[in-house]
Amino acid sequence: MEKQTKNTLAVLATAFMSFVGILTETSLNVTFPAMMKQFQVSLDTIQWTTTGYLLMIAIIMISSSYQNERFTARQLFISAAVAFIAGSMISAFASSFYILLLGRLISALGVGLCTPMMFNLIVEVMPRQRWGFYMGIAGLVIAMAPTLGPAFGGSVSYYLNWRWIFIIAAIFALFVFIAGIFVIGSYHPIQKKSFNWLAYIFLSLSLVSLVIGVNQLSKGLQNWRLWGLLILTVLLFISFVIISKKSTRKLLDLQVFEDKAFVFGAFAYFLLQFINIGVSFVLPNYIQIVNKQTSLIGGLVLLPGSIIAGLLNPYFGRLYDRLGARVPLYSGAFLMALGSFLLANWGLNLNTWMIICFYGILMLGHRMSFSNTMAQSLKIVDNDLKSDATAVCQTAQQLAGSMGTAILAAIIAIFQNKHSANYASLTAQGSMAAFYFTFSLGILILLCDWIMFKLSKENKQKKV
Repeated sequence: MEKQTKNTLAVLATAFMSFVGILTETSLNVTFPAMMKQFQVSLDTIQWTTTGYLLMIAIIMISSSYQNERFTARQLFISAAVAFIAGSMISAFASSFYILLLGRLISALGVGLCTPMMFNLIVEVMPRQRWGFYMGIAGLVIAMAPTLGPAFGGSVSYYLNWRWIFIIAAIFALFVFIAGIFVIGSYHPIQKKSFNWLAYIFLSLSLVSLVIGVNQLSKGLQNWRLWGLLILTVLLFISFVIISKKSTRKLLDLQVFEDKAFVFGAFAYFLLQFINIGVSFVLPNYIQIVNKQTSLIGGLVLLPGSIIAGLLNPYFGRLYDRLGARVPLYSGAFLMALGSFLLANWGLNLNTWMIICFYGILMLGHRMSFSNTMAQSLKIVDNDLKSDATAVCQTAQQLAGSMGTAILAAIIAIFQNKHSANYASLTAQGSMAAFYFTFSLGILILLCDWIMFKLSKENKQKKV
């Protein structure tokens, strides 16, 4: 087999393994009402099957730079596949909420290992002048997953039940695993470096504290647990920075944060995924609770916009290669802000066709800017920091999904807990507030992109 073809297939194998893992992120959103009844838990509790899953992925991705140097791609791929398949089967046959959550966390280990490896492979084995195209192909595979998830979950739960979501995912992962072991190999010498476990523990705990703290928003800003956990997050993160600076052991090279242009690019990448996962959590529940539709409709309504925008992803990558980053990034951020504003403006009376159209606009913006934002952010940093930059972006992506679900769920829960009107009306009010929040984030993305380009240009002038 030709080397370039084998490398392409290796990237696709990791992409499809990431796809099936990310697919289950949002496929459960449609099943929440049914799972809440079966396990006798609230929306704030059941959403941890998504929030906890994304949080675990983020924690694993923190160490992806070290993993890339310490293990071969083949070793990481095998570990990822085994973990995902095992966790999916545990979730499929879970007899309680906590066993279900355990299975989700084990599955997350696989996705956390596999997704950064895909981007590291692109940077490592693909021609630099074609990064935009290959990032677009990889983005097509994994960016489709969060928005195809509701349609997949809604269809499976409607015709079968929610447990089959995990069974089907495990079967698909098994086929990808069998195919992947024939094309994925070793692409660089292994470096047996020591790992900074203490820094890793402090950073992981800071992320856990942050997400749990954010989940306290539904109980109001006067809740002492909210502020206590946020203060704890800051203290844990400061401890991580101090330990990292004093230690010579590898976890994450903090020099990557010295480039302010990269920081703003990574933050824009974070916000893009925050909006994407957050909105795909809100809409299926809105459709079922407010519009009284089935789980099947709740999932399928998101499908047209997802497919159209997703199929254009490689084109947006070529647009980046031909015209540079400004056109796709500015245009994408504008469309995301516009889509969020339209959802917010009609938030109390959204019908099916409105949701299809407005969500399509939002997804078109997301696909236009998402992969290209990461490609541009990686181009900014020096070559010896690219694996660390990839780790930062991928961790930010998963943390964004976790926080997007948690914060938007909390905003809606604040309204649902008022008990001053019927539940459907309160859910509509909370959804409208959530969409106005994502609109403000869309404006913030535009600002981050502008600052990133400005600082990047200044850095180039200094080097000259």
